Amino acid sequence: MKKRNIILVGFILGFFWAVSCFAQEEVVDRIVAIVNDDIITLSQLDMAAAPYRENIEASQESSARKKEMMAQMYPQVLNQLVENSLVVQEAKRMGITVDDKDVDNAVENFKREHNLDQERLELGLAAQGITLEQYRERIREQILQSMIVSRAVRAKIVITDEEIKNYYDTHYQEFKGKKTYHLKNIIVRDSTDLSTVQGKLENKVDFSQVAKDYSIGSNASSGGELGKFDISSFSDEIKKALEGVGKGQYTKPVNMGDSFQILYVADIISQGQGPVQEEVEKQIQDILYREYGAVQFKTWMENLKNSAHIKLML
Repeated sequence: MKKRNIILVGFILGFFWAVSCFAQEEVVDRIVAIVNDDIITLSQLDMAAAPYRENIEASQESSARKKEMMAQMYPQVLNQLVENSLVVQEAKRMGITVDDKDVDNAVENFKREHNLDQERLELGLAAQGITLEQYRERIREQILQSMIVSRAVRAKIVITDEEIKNYYDTHYQEFKGKKTYHLKNIIVRDSTDLSTVQGKLENKVDFSQVAKDYSIGSNASSGGELGKFDISSFSDEIKKALEGVGKGQYTKPVNMGDSFQILYVADIISQGQGPVQEEVEKQIQDILYREYGAVQFKTWMENLKNSAHIKLML
């Protein structure tokens, strides 16, 4: 696969967050949507909505508020499944497939670019509450989307030198030099365990000890040890949680859908004076491609929906 296709992975963050359910075994079930020749059943919708539903049920909200959140969540997840179905159909029409070798190459490229071995990759995923299998499936879906974007969208995007300069001028601080975070974490299943953990931490109990006692993460026995990371590759939610958190401090709970996570900053290491000009321009070009691509993809998806036969029966 050409490197430019790999670069496009991640154009639409969150688009493939819903689990793809179109290859499940046949079940007699109520149909909640028809998308051209495909159908989406209630059981498929329930499966995709499960992490969000469990999170709502475990929240501290009132019964009325939970009911309202459920009512808002299901149509959103159904829309994700409809869009996923349209992308899969379009990929078939265009003769696009993604095999295991493509996924392997994408994962290896990511590891090389971020100086990670397999163990540190899996620890980094654990910090975001993601298994290796889930990560590979997301990569597969993102590659599929990026290949479609490359054919249907990317040709329309032109990044000028002036746009690169304007972006640099308004985001200068981001390119002064990277920081490496030495992280630990605690993962708990529900709000009850979260309250217990928060109480321990507020009473100055050692973070590593609390992780050993209460975390459900695979790294609990090591005191929640994750390792050292350049968090620029982390999700926006994780990066936001770490904003303003200094050495020896921990984050507010991060909602992971089916669990909660607290991150501890064991150390912050500054690295060098920042990348050279060519590296900065390449980084900015990639950022702008993703931003412009997101806009173009949204328009492309709306056109796809308008030309499709979609019937919602939720």
